[in-house]
Amino acid sequence: MSAACSICRMSSACVESLFPRAAVLGLTLLLCACGGGQDTTPEDRIRTLIGGLQQSVQDESLKQAAGYLDPNYQDDHHANKAAALRSLFAYLRRHDAIHLFVRIASIDVAPQQQTAQAIVHVAMTGVPVESVDALFSIKADLYRFDLRLEEQDGSWLIRHASWQRADMGVLLPR
Repeated sequence: MSAACSICRMSSACVESLFPRAAVLGLTLLLCACGGGQDTTPEDRIRTLIGGLQQSVQDESLKQAAGYLDPNYQDDHHANKAAALRSLFAYLRRHDAIHLFVRIASIDVAPQQQTAQAIVHVAMTGVPVESVDALFSIKADLYRFDLRLEEQDGSWLIRHASWQRADMGVLLPR
């Protein structure tokens, strides 16, 4: 591998340091974008599409995942959609397998039903994980994503995302 990535023009060390951020972005893309569907409520459509987004990231489909971001997307680490997608591309290229364990903590749709906020917990691993117990045994990293979504022409898009590491305890039953 060369010292710099020709796609994103970053050094290997820089790309490695961006891994957690890119992973989080990939998870955000996976978890929280929604489009129209047969479901009756905005919450149902968001939940239904989260699974589709998760699959697109696991399948390493950057093009499909990009469709879930608002054209004016921003987050605390990326000034725009293009920058976020470059980080996701670097993350996808660095990993042979990507598996996401996703739990939706909440979805709050505004009264006018054109904006929503979601809290999603995502663990990223290199192997399939079917349970919280398995996450503990492989010591997976868990992130909390706070998403702002907007409905445009019947489809939900991610407008903004923020994330932070989360304690695995949030996944345990209360």
